Amino acid sequence: MPRDALFDLAVNRSLQYAARLGVLRQGGKKLKEGLELWYLKTRFAYRVPLETVVETLQTYPGGEHYWVGGAGGGWRVGRNPRP
Repeated sequence: MPRDALFDLAVNRSLQYAARLGVLRQGGKKLKEGLELWYLKTRFAYRVPLETVVETLQTYPGGEHYWVGGAGGGWRVGRNPRP
């Protein structure tokens, strides 16, 4: 899987997980702590640093947005076209 696609997948999946846990808007340390178990159980570990995922999620504008474009990408309006 290309690196940009892997980054996008990590951010979008962690977004869903953090929203379900209710830690998405807590940010910082709470967000990181909430994602640690998810991170350790996924294939993203060691490929996309958790700190980078957390930093990216902290820029989430809310509502129907998804991340695209790898580490240099950004949030797009709408639903994630990938499962």
